[in-house]
Amino acid sequence: MKVTKVEAKCDGEVHLYLVGDEHAGTLYHSSKDFALTVKTIQNDPTARFILMGDACDFITPSDPRWQGGSICDWVSPDNIALDQANYYCDMIAPIASKCDGKLEGNHEQEIRRHSHVDVQKYICERLGIKDLTFQAWVHYQFRPTSTQAVGVDAVVTHGAGNAITRGAKLNRLERLMNSFDAQIFGHGHVHDVILHPGYPYLYLTRDGKLKQKRKVGAMTGCYFRTYTQDVESSYGERRCFPPTILGSPMFTIRIDDQANAAISVTA
Repeated sequence: MKVTKVEAKCDGEVHLYLVGDEHAGTLYHSSKDFALTVKTIQNDPTARFILMGDACDFITPSDPRWQGGSICDWVSPDNIALDQANYYCDMIAPIASKCDGKLEGNHEQEIRRHSHVDVQKYICERLGIKDLTFQAWVHYQFRPTSTQAVGVDAVVTHGAGNAITRGAKLNRLERLMNSFDAQIFGHGHVHDVILHPGYPYLYLTRDGKLKQKRKVGAMTGCYFRTYTQDVESSYGERRCFPPTILGSPMFTIRIDDQANAAISVTA
Protein backbone atom coordinates (compact mmCIF):
# COMPACT_ATOMS: atom_id res chain seq x y z
CA MET A 1 0.00 0.00 0.00
CA LYS A 2 1.30 3.42 -0.97
CA VAL A 3 1.14 6.08 1.76
CA THR A 4 1.41 9.66 0.61
CA LYS A 5 0.77 13.17 1.91
CA VAL A 6 -0.91 16.00 0.02
CA GLU A 7 -0.91 19.60 1.23
CA ALA A 8 -3.48 21.92 -0.33
CA LYS A 9 -5.04 25.30 0.30
CA CYS A 10 -8.69 25.30 1.30
CA ASP A 11 -11.06 28.23 1.35
CA GLY A 12 -13.71 26.41 3.38
CA GLU A 13 -14.56 23.71 0.83
CA VAL A 14 -12.77 21.18 -1.37
CA HIS A 15 -14.23 18.88 -4.04
CA LEU A 16 -12.41 15.55 -4.41
CA TYR A 17 -13.28 13.62 -7.59
CA LEU A 18 -12.40 9.92 -7.95
CA VAL A 19 -12.12 9.24 -11.68
CA GLY A 20 -11.40 5.80 -13.08
CA ASP A 21 -12.12 2.84 -15.31
CA GLU A 22 -12.09 5.02 -18.41
CA HIS A 23 -11.00 2.17 -20.71
CA ALA A 24 -10.02 4.64 -23.42
CA GLY A 25 -9.01 3.44 -26.86
CA THR A 26 -12.06 1.35 -27.79
CA LEU A 27 -15.50 2.16 -29.11
CA TYR A 28 -16.94 1.18 -25.73
CA HIS A 29 -15.25 4.20 -24.13
CA SER A 30 -17.61 7.16 -23.68
CA SER A 31 -15.33 9.99 -24.77
CA LYS A 32 -18.21 12.47 -24.38
CA ASP A 33 -18.76 11.68 -20.69
CA PHE A 34 -15.03 11.54 -20.01
CA ALA A 35 -14.50 14.95 -21.62
CA LEU A 36 -17.38 16.36 -19.55
CA THR A 37 -15.76 15.15 -16.31
CA VAL A 38 -12.42 16.68 -17.33
CA LYS A 39 -14.17 19.97 -18.13
CA THR A 40 -16.04 19.92 -14.80
CA ILE A 41 -12.78 19.49 -12.87
CA GLN A 42 -11.07 22.13 -14.98
CA ASN A 43 -13.82 24.68 -14.24
CA ASP A 44 -14.07 23.84 -10.53
CA PRO A 45 -11.68 26.11 -8.57
CA THR A 46 -11.92 23.85 -5.50
CA ALA A 47 -11.28 20.57 -7.36
CA ARG A 48 -8.74 17.86 -6.55
CA PHE A 49 -8.88 14.40 -8.13
CA ILE A 50 -7.41 10.91 -8.00
CA LEU A 51 -7.24 8.56 -10.99
CA MET A 52 -8.53 5.11 -10.05
CA GLY A 53 -6.88 2.91 -12.70
CA ASP A 54 -7.82 1.12 -15.95
CA ALA A 55 -7.17 4.38 -17.75
CA CYS A 56 -7.23 2.66 -21.13
CA ASP A 57 -8.26 -0.78 -22.32
CA PHE A 58 -4.67 -1.88 -23.06
CA ILE A 59 -5.88 -5.15 -24.62
CA THR A 60 -3.76 -6.63 -27.41
CA PRO A 61 -4.50 -9.38 -29.98
CA SER A 62 -2.77 -11.95 -27.74
CA ASP A 63 -5.28 -11.28 -24.95
CA PRO A 64 -8.38 -13.54 -24.85
CA ARG A 65 -10.52 -10.43 -24.27
CA TRP A 66 -9.39 -8.91 -27.60
CA GLN A 67 -12.08 -7.73 -30.01
CA GLY A 68 -10.43 -6.22 -33.05
CA GLY A 69 -13.64 -4.69 -34.37
CA SER A 70 -13.99 -2.44 -31.33
CA ILE A 71 -10.63 -0.72 -31.31
CA CYS A 72 -10.58 2.98 -32.23
CA ASP A 73 -9.28 3.76 -35.71
CA TRP A 74 -6.56 6.04 -34.31
CA VAL A 75 -5.00 3.12 -32.42
CA SER A 76 -2.32 1.25 -34.37
CA PRO A 77 -2.41 -2.55 -33.86
CA ASP A 78 1.38 -2.39 -33.56
CA ASN A 79 1.40 0.40 -30.97
CA ILE A 80 -1.73 -0.16 -28.87
CA ALA A 81 -0.31 0.65 -25.44
CA LEU A 82 1.37 3.95 -26.30
CA ASP A 83 -1.33 5.19 -28.70
CA GLN A 84 -3.96 4.72 -25.99
CA ALA A 85 -1.73 6.10 -23.22
CA ASN A 86 -0.91 9.22 -25.25
CA TYR A 87 -4.59 9.89 -25.91
CA TYR A 88 -5.27 9.57 -22.19
CA CYS A 89 -2.41 11.90 -21.25
CA ASP A 90 -3.61 14.49 -23.74
CA MET A 91 -7.07 14.41 -22.11
CA ILE A 92 -5.77 14.69 -18.54
CA ALA A 93 -3.01 17.23 -19.22
CA PRO A 94 -5.20 20.37 -18.80
CA ILE A 95 -6.08 19.31 -15.23
CA ALA A 96 -2.91 17.44 -14.22
CA SER A 97 -1.95 20.14 -11.70
CA LYS A 98 -5.04 19.21 -9.66
CA CYS A 99 -4.26 15.48 -9.66
CA ASP A 100 -3.12 13.84 -6.42
CA GLY A 101 -1.99 10.61 -8.06
CA LYS A 102 -2.96 7.63 -10.19
CA LEU A 103 -3.73 4.08 -9.15
CA GLU A 104 -2.70 1.11 -11.28
CA GLY A 105 -5.62 -0.99 -12.48
CA ASN A 106 -5.65 -4.59 -13.64
CA HIS A 107 -5.50 -3.47 -17.29
CA GLU A 108 -2.26 -1.54 -16.68
CA GLN A 109 -0.92 -4.51 -14.72
CA GLU A 110 -1.79 -7.11 -17.35
CA ILE A 111 -0.17 -5.33 -20.29
CA ARG A 112 2.96 -4.77 -18.18
CA ARG A 113 3.03 -8.43 -17.17
CA HIS A 114 2.43 -9.89 -20.63
CA SER A 115 3.81 -7.26 -23.02
CA HIS A 116 6.49 -5.66 -20.82
CA VAL A 117 5.16 -2.14 -21.37
CA ASP A 118 4.90 -0.13 -18.14
CA VAL A 119 2.06 2.20 -19.10
CA GLN A 120 1.47 3.14 -15.44
CA LYS A 121 4.99 4.57 -15.13
CA TYR A 122 4.74 6.20 -18.56
CA ILE A 123 1.46 8.01 -17.80
CA CYS A 124 2.57 9.19 -14.34
CA GLU A 125 5.92 10.48 -15.60
CA ARG A 126 4.44 12.23 -18.62
CA LEU A 127 1.76 13.97 -16.53
CA GLY A 128 4.10 14.61 -13.59
CA ILE A 129 1.79 12.93 -11.07
CA LYS A 130 2.31 10.44 -8.24
CA ASP A 131 2.19 6.71 -8.88
CA LEU A 132 -0.16 5.43 -6.15
CA THR A 133 0.33 1.75 -7.14
CA PHE A 134 -2.71 -0.51 -6.68
CA GLN A 135 -3.94 0.87 -3.35
CA ALA A 136 -3.09 4.04 -1.46
CA TRP A 137 -3.63 5.91 1.77
CA VAL A 138 -3.67 9.63 0.98
CA HIS A 139 -3.30 11.94 3.98
CA TYR A 140 -4.58 15.39 3.09
CA GLN A 141 -3.47 18.46 4.99
CA PHE A 142 -5.89 21.22 4.05
CA ARG A 143 -4.91 24.71 5.13
CA PRO A 144 -7.77 27.20 5.55
CA THR A 145 -5.13 29.66 6.89
CA SER A 146 -1.37 29.88 6.62
CA THR A 147 -0.87 28.35 10.07
CA GLN A 148 -3.83 26.03 10.57
CA ALA A 149 -3.99 22.54 9.03
CA VAL A 150 -6.92 20.11 8.94
CA GLY A 151 -6.18 16.44 8.27
CA VAL A 152 -8.46 14.23 6.17
CA ASP A 153 -7.52 10.65 5.23
CA ALA A 154 -8.60 8.90 2.04
CA VAL A 155 -8.11 5.21 1.26
CA VAL A 156 -8.46 4.40 -2.44
CA THR A 157 -8.04 1.16 -4.36
CA HIS A 158 -8.58 0.12 -7.93
CA GLY A 159 -10.36 -2.89 -6.48
CA ALA A 160 -10.96 -6.43 -7.62
CA GLY A 161 -13.61 -9.12 -7.97
CA ASN A 162 -16.46 -9.97 -10.33
CA ALA A 163 -19.37 -8.76 -8.22
CA ILE A 164 -22.46 -8.19 -10.37
CA THR A 165 -25.31 -7.31 -8.00
CA ARG A 166 -25.35 -3.99 -6.17
CA GLY A 167 -25.48 -5.81 -2.84
CA ALA A 168 -22.29 -7.73 -3.59
CA LYS A 169 -20.55 -4.55 -4.73
CA LEU A 170 -21.68 -2.70 -1.61
CA ASN A 171 -20.28 -5.52 0.54
CA ARG A 172 -16.88 -5.03 -1.08
CA LEU A 173 -17.01 -1.32 -0.36
CA GLU A 174 -18.03 -1.86 3.26
CA ARG A 175 -15.21 -4.36 3.81
CA LEU A 176 -12.79 -1.69 2.64
CA MET A 177 -14.37 0.94 4.91
CA ASN A 178 -14.24 -1.37 7.92
CA SER A 179 -10.53 -2.04 7.51
CA PHE A 180 -9.02 1.45 7.81
CA ASP A 181 -9.26 4.47 10.09
CA ALA A 182 -9.96 7.02 7.35
CA GLN A 183 -12.82 9.31 6.34
CA ILE A 184 -12.98 8.88 2.54
CA PHE A 185 -13.01 5.56 0.68
CA GLY A 186 -13.00 4.84 -3.04
CA HIS A 187 -13.23 1.45 -4.79
CA GLY A 188 -13.11 1.09 -8.57
CA HIS A 189 -13.10 -1.87 -10.97
CA VAL A 190 -16.76 -2.94 -10.79
CA HIS A 191 -18.05 -0.26 -13.22
CA ASP A 192 -20.76 1.13 -10.97
CA VAL A 193 -21.46 4.24 -8.92
CA ILE A 194 -22.66 3.29 -5.45
CA LEU A 195 -22.62 5.96 -2.77
CA HIS A 196 -22.20 4.99 0.87
CA PRO A 197 -23.39 7.87 3.08
CA GLY A 198 -21.16 6.54 5.81
CA TYR A 199 -21.44 6.05 9.52
CA PRO A 200 -19.99 7.86 12.52
CA TYR A 201 -17.27 6.57 14.79
CA LEU A 202 -15.66 7.94 17.95
CA TYR A 203 -12.01 8.57 18.75
CA LEU A 204 -9.94 10.22 21.44
CA THR A 205 -7.76 13.24 20.79
CA ARG A 206 -4.25 13.42 22.20
CA ASP A 207 -5.52 15.58 25.04
CA GLY A 208 -8.20 13.01 25.97
CA LYS A 209 -11.25 14.59 24.36
CA LEU A 210 -13.92 12.42 22.78
CA LYS A 211 -14.55 13.38 19.15
CA GLN A 212 -16.63 12.01 16.30
CA LYS A 213 -15.69 11.42 12.69
CA ARG A 214 -17.60 9.95 9.78
CA LYS A 215 -16.62 7.43 7.11
CA VAL A 216 -17.96 8.09 3.60
CA GLY A 217 -17.36 5.86 0.58
CA ALA A 218 -18.19 5.23 -3.06
CA MET A 219 -17.80 2.80 -5.89
CA THR A 220 -16.21 5.13 -8.38
CA GLY A 221 -17.99 4.52 -11.68
CA CYS A 222 -16.53 4.15 -15.17
CA TYR A 223 -16.56 5.42 -18.77
CA PHE A 224 -16.99 2.00 -20.38
CA ARG A 225 -20.31 1.01 -21.93
CA THR A 226 -21.13 -2.66 -21.48
CA TYR A 227 -23.53 -2.45 -24.44
CA THR A 228 -22.81 -0.33 -27.53
CA GLN A 229 -25.16 -0.45 -30.48
CA ASP A 230 -23.80 -1.84 -33.77
CA VAL A 231 -20.38 -2.55 -32.25
CA GLU A 232 -18.87 -5.97 -31.64
CA SER A 233 -19.95 -7.27 -28.22
CA SER A 234 -17.67 -6.16 -25.39
CA TYR A 235 -16.20 -8.68 -22.97
CA GLY A 236 -18.72 -7.31 -20.45
CA GLU A 237 -21.62 -8.01 -22.78
CA ARG A 238 -20.31 -11.52 -23.45
CA ARG A 239 -20.46 -12.17 -19.69
CA CYS A 240 -23.96 -10.68 -19.46
CA PHE A 241 -22.83 -7.92 -17.08
CA PRO A 242 -25.41 -5.18 -16.43
CA PRO A 243 -25.27 -1.76 -18.11
CA THR A 244 -22.85 0.62 -16.46
CA ILE A 245 -23.30 3.99 -14.77
CA LEU A 246 -21.05 6.47 -16.55
CA GLY A 247 -19.34 9.17 -14.54
CA SER A 248 -17.51 9.73 -11.25
CA PRO A 249 -18.45 10.55 -7.65
CA MET A 250 -17.43 13.78 -5.95
CA PHE A 251 -16.64 14.09 -2.25
CA THR A 252 -17.32 17.51 -0.72
CA ILE A 253 -15.08 18.39 2.22
CA ARG A 254 -16.29 21.39 4.22
CA ILE A 255 -14.07 22.85 6.94
CA ASP A 256 -15.66 25.10 9.56
CA ASP A 257 -14.18 27.80 11.79
CA GLN A 258 -13.33 25.22 14.48
CA ALA A 259 -11.24 23.22 11.98
CA ASN A 260 -13.78 20.39 11.76
CA ALA A 261 -14.18 18.60 8.42
CA ALA A 262 -17.66 17.52 7.27
CA ILE A 263 -17.66 15.13 4.30
CA SER A 264 -20.44 14.14 1.91
CA VAL A 265 -20.54 12.40 -1.46
CA THR A 266 -22.62 12.95 -4.60
CA ALA A 267 -22.59 11.67 -8.18
